[in-house]
Amino acid sequence: MIYHIAVIMEPNPANRLRPPPIALSRNPFFQSLRIRLLGPIVTCALLSAFAVALGSYWLGNRWATDELQSRFQSVDRTLKSAHFPLTGPVLRSLAELTRTELIALGPQQQVLQSTIELSDADRQQLRRRPAPAEFTMAERNYRLYRTELVGQRGQGERADQMIVLFDDQLLQASRRRAALLPLVTGLSTIFALGSVTLWMTSRLVRRIGNLHQRVESVAAGDFQSTVTDNIGDELGQLGGAVDSMARQLDQLWQTVNRQQGEKLLHQIAGGMAHQLRNSLTGARMAIELHAAQCPHADDEGVRVAIAQIEHSENHVRRLLLVGSGQQDQPRPENVLVCWNDVRSSLSPIARHLNVQIDWNADARLADDEISDGPSWIAAVTNLIQNAMQAGDQVSVAADRMPDAMMRVTVTDNGPGVPDAIAAELFDPFVTSKPEGLGLGLPVVQRAAETLGGRVQWHRANERTVFEFDAKVIERDAT
Repeated sequence: MIYHIAVIMEPNPANRLRPPPIALSRNPFFQSLRIRLLGPIVTCALLSAFAVALGSYWLGNRWATDELQSRFQSVDRTLKSAHFPLTGPVLRSLAELTRTELIALGPQQQVLQSTIELSDADRQQLRRRPAPAEFTMAERNYRLYRTELVGQRGQGERADQMIVLFDDQLLQASRRRAALLPLVTGLSTIFALGSVTLWMTSRLVRRIGNLHQRVESVAAGDFQSTVTDNIGDELGQLGGAVDSMARQLDQLWQTVNRQQGEKLLHQIAGGMAHQLRNSLTGARMAIELHAAQCPHADDEGVRVAIAQIEHSENHVRRLLLVGSGQQDQPRPENVLVCWNDVRSSLSPIARHLNVQIDWNADARLADDEISDGPSWIAAVTNLIQNAMQAGDQVSVAADRMPDAMMRVTVTDNGPGVPDAIAAELFDPFVTSKPEGLGLGLPVVQRAAETLGGRVQWHRANERTVFEFDAKVIERDAT
């Protein structure tokens, strides 16, 4: 006795309780091609814009400082070259013209005149504050400069120094103006660049999505739909390659199905042939015994029965060869001999089925041969039998065609081929008959290809028309 022991490994509880790690790279938002293309572009553009803005701010600060120094020098020259007394109205006028605040100091650093209101604390700061320096007064920031005066007088007192105060808001405004223009320009450029990039990436993602769906449909077995958008770029070429791959896969799939069908057909043929061979042998012996005992030696029914059994035995022999993977040797025969054989065997069956058949053969076929008479007889017989089952009026015509070809046209007044199987009519196991196997027309097509021709069908004037072409051997050519 053999015992089987199964060991079930319980996973580590710590691992089971530990939450799975969060991978940001697997987030669909970060995996989007739009974000991967648009993100770096916008980030680089923003960094560049802010770098340019900071550089412009720094340059603006230098330009504003130089401009402030230049304005002070102008004020300094004006004050030193003036010969008028620095009275209150004069200082206010100068302050308005130079957009500054002026404070006149005496020999003892006392305030003689001022265009701005000063508190005691402000006066004390003015005495100790060096220049140039920043100065805060009444919650406003100023840039303080000093200039020495020679020979200037205030209101009764001599002014030895003049303090010039520049409003720091003007300096800050100059800095902001210097940085604002490149920043606005950069942001507007980023907006335009981002919009164009977003539109292009959306279009690109849409085309890639269509290509992805097409590949998925091909993987699912749909080889008919196309994805080519007639754009000659790399994606268009890739779409064309996918369509080409789908067409090749479609052909390969059809070839595989055809090979599988032929393989199954060989197996079925071999099985059917083994079962029919003994039955046909017994039927032939019984009919020959009956013919020997029949008082009418030239009985048509007996002749037709023996001929049909001979055809059936020929078919069985071919089926046995097909089942074993072999092929019968071709047997060339005269066209009209084959034609008369088919006519003599099928005319009694047509009379029995009350089917009217019109036979018409081109006299020029008398000197021509078929490379394999049994294959031609089997194929034409199959077409005529199908026509007799479909309608009650059948016409069969054999015509000589150019380029050493002949055509057998079989026409019937039946309802025609159903639309559901019209496209696959010559495929194995496709039939509209409840009792049919769908092997007759594939055999007809195989015979047409073997004889160097083809078989096709169409509807014309409410009739079904089958055309069977085969290459003939001209007797003169041999």
